[in-house]
Amino acid sequence: MQDEHMDFNNIKIEALKRAKQNEICEEWAVKMENAQTLDELLDMYIKGIDFSFSSEFLSNDFMRRNLKGKMEHKGIFLDDSVDLHNNRDIVCLGDSRLNYLADEFSVTQMYLRDNVKARLVVRDSAFVMIDIFDNVQLEIEASDKANVRVNCYKGAKVTFESNDDSYVKISNKDFKTYR
Repeated sequence: MQDEHMDFNNIKIEALKRAKQNEICEEWAVKMENAQTLDELLDMYIKGIDFSFSSEFLSNDFMRRNLKGKMEHKGIFLDDSVDLHNNRDIVCLGDSRLNYLADEFSVTQMYLRDNVKARLVVRDSAFVMIDIFDNVQLEIEASDKANVRVNCYKGAKVTFESNDDSYVKISNKDFKTYR
């Protein structure tokens, strides 16, 4: 157990150092400092995804070395191939492949970056919000009153098919990431 705790402290110290170098706000720096578990830090990574992505304070290399195998239960995947169903939050990075089914009135917030290839089936009044970046290739099949909103940042590509009163809205952004 001691090793695991040391591991967490080292990860926290390094993550905080990197966040400060990227001018994280004081409030979040304090929150990071006070985090007691890796799960708390991972929750912050997702909640502050705009900072996480625009600053890339945690590089894919850092995550690969320190977080692989410890973040997937929070919906964060790097260089993975996953089949998921009705997750609340999903972050896919690196060379990930994602097959996703959203149904039964589920609500999902999804962030796809780097070279992710994703295929989504959204149906049964499910609601999915997606932000895609870089070289992401996203394919959506929406039906049965599904509601899908995509923020498509420069470089990312999305194709979709929409049937049976489903709604898919693509908002193309003229920049690479959050501003």
